[in-house]
Amino acid sequence: MGYPKKTKIFAAWLAAACVAALLLFGQAVPAGAAFNNLLRDVPNLSGVSEILLLESLDDGSVIFSQNDTVRTAPASLTKIVTAILTLEYCRNLEEPITVKPYCISMFYGTNSSNAGIRIGEVLTVEQLLYCMMVPSANEAAAILADYVAGSQEAFVAQMNSFVSRLGCKDTHFMNVHGMDEEGHYTTAKDIAAITRYALSRDFKGNALFEKICATRTYELPATNKNPRPRNLINTNKMMSRGYRDYFSADVSGVKTGTTKNAGDCVVTRASRGGFHYLCVVMRGDKVTLGADTYLKNTAFVDAKALLDWSFAHIKLRQVTDPAKAVAELPVEMARNVDHVQLMPAEALAAFVPEGVGSGSVLIEPIPDLTPQSVMAPVKKGQVIGKARILYAGEEFARVDLVAAEAVGRSAAMFLVSLAKQAVRSTLAKAMLAAVLIAGGIYLAVVFLQTRAKRRERQLRVLPNAERETRRR
Repeated sequence: MGYPKKTKIFAAWLAAACVAALLLFGQAVPAGAAFNNLLRDVPNLSGVSEILLLESLDDGSVIFSQNDTVRTAPASLTKIVTAILTLEYCRNLEEPITVKPYCISMFYGTNSSNAGIRIGEVLTVEQLLYCMMVPSANEAAAILADYVAGSQEAFVAQMNSFVSRLGCKDTHFMNVHGMDEEGHYTTAKDIAAITRYALSRDFKGNALFEKICATRTYELPATNKNPRPRNLINTNKMMSRGYRDYFSADVSGVKTGTTKNAGDCVVTRASRGGFHYLCVVMRGDKVTLGADTYLKNTAFVDAKALLDWSFAHIKLRQVTDPAKAVAELPVEMARNVDHVQLMPAEALAAFVPEGVGSGSVLIEPIPDLTPQSVMAPVKKGQVIGKARILYAGEEFARVDLVAAEAVGRSAAMFLVSLAKQAVRSTLAKAMLAAVLIAGGIYLAVVFLQTRAKRRERQLRVLPNAERETRRR
């Protein structure tokens, strides 16, 4: 005998609910540098220096980079940090400092650069800064470190803390002057970041730092140990007219360095026609180039070549057209349309080679920063994603992508979506589970009641059947 009609109806409803539950719970499972290709077009590059970095101080864009993240010995570029910390610590630059013996003796036999400072000599903080940055005097760095922190080790700890705060993850110092030592390293990228800070308004000593670095010659006055003034000459030969292969009237500073492990290094700032660049060259060498028979410092040669080419060929030009669509995205729950066009948010200007404009660059959405679709409604000008701007396959800028037009939302599709979300909610799942349990209990009760009634009916029929048999 079959189940009652109402039981069949409930069973059908329960089966449908179970299918819905399976579907519901199943759906709940969580699903370089811009123009490196043009390096071959830069004349007079030596091809010897291993590390190159040229970037704009105007907008931070990188023009050229080669091995700029490779760790290497920094030589006396280390002194840039020593100067920064000294200028941050010392309020009175006229404070006299008496030179301690070990600040001189520690360099005996090293044949390292010095300013002829003597034990017991009294110099001011500012004079020592000039000694350290102009002729790159190692003893001046040691004297300043001892004055600021009380010991070389304590000052080195401050240096490492400083570069860490600045975000330079590939820089670690072991001394204050830059002589080769295991564990003493940096990268061109980090050196550029450190120098940018030293030249920025964020650094209270930036004006004096720039002045010292740009000083071609400095006269150190007579002292208690030296009765005659000393004339100190900047090690950066790019600022000296006497070196025609290196000289550039655009250059002002910043620092040089030379050791066996570091090779020849230079960090230089240059300005021309309203454009400002920072150039870092490391692991240069002294070699003969072309028909010349004398040795040339390739750090200076290559820095000059990169700067000269960039001043001549890099211009500020518009590279994006806000009226030109660069991509389109599907729009969900939209009314009348199914896609929206994406346009650059602005007419972006960037430092690019001559001849490069909005028609000669490629703009492509960045997948990680641009969704595969967007939900209606969409406002005109709404930021949807971000695109990279490429020249010859290399990224040199980024721009926001915005909706070219407004897209309305379909009310019917929106209501359906709300209903689906409600069904998928935790509360809805709990309610459905409760209904399923209640339904199961109800079916079990109905089943048991039906079976009991069937037994009772059989017991009543059986005695009557026996009586009929006896009568016969």
